[in-house]
Amino acid sequence: MTFAIFVYYLLLAVIATGSYFYRHTYNNLTEKNTQLERKNNRIELESKAFSSQMNPHFIYNSLSAAQYLIMVNENKKAFDYLSDFSLLLRQMFENARKPEVSLADELTFIKRYIELERLRFNESFDYAINLNNIIEPKNIYIPTMMVQPLVENAVRHGLAPKKHNGVLHIDFYMDKLLICKVDDNGLGLKQDFQSNPNYERSALKIINERIKVMNETSEIKAYIGFVDKKANGGEGLLVELGLPFQNI
Repeated sequence: MTFAIFVYYLLLAVIATGSYFYRHTYNNLTEKNTQLERKNNRIELESKAFSSQMNPHFIYNSLSAAQYLIMVNENKKAFDYLSDFSLLLRQMFENARKPEVSLADELTFIKRYIELERLRFNESFDYAINLNNIIEPKNIYIPTMMVQPLVENAVRHGLAPKKHNGVLHIDFYMDKLLICKVDDNGLGLKQDFQSNPNYERSALKIINERIKVMNETSEIKAYIGFVDKKANGGEGLLVELGLPFQNI
């Protein structure tokens, strides 16, 4: 083999090696950029979820309810209401810092929220929360700020306008996903969104966007679905949410 041929093959080897490392480095950088973009999207959507949860109308109405109790000399009720309200806000801020929260903490948050709303709406509805095949909710971790907006929608736009004989059922059970069903006998799907036309553009849109981001990296796909029970002669709205979870 002449020296020229040796140099030629050496150059080919160098070029091939350089091309391999370039592609490898490029692919790594592309993957890191994709992961970073997904992380940024997730953080942005969680921030939006927190902003929608920190609804100024809810805060204003809650403080107005406490003010009313003080005016009618229901001081103990007012004190208990403000105490629960402050705990709710504290937990809301704590959850906002976490990508996931235990189901036990989520249940505590939801119960506290519902009790505050029941008092504000003169106990015009009853509720039940069932854990069907879940034994240790403290060991189950789900994405934060996904369930409460659905409960809020059921209460504020389904049950509260009904004014009496409202019923809210929230059921959790585990399958390949953690399934949450929020079932009310309120005004139904069409009326829910008519009573708050911005809701679809805010909380539900954020939930759908977060589900889309989750499903980019998960084999088992999260989902959300709605059933207007009036179509079958019933009352109210059934929402089913399927979420990925960790059993720790």
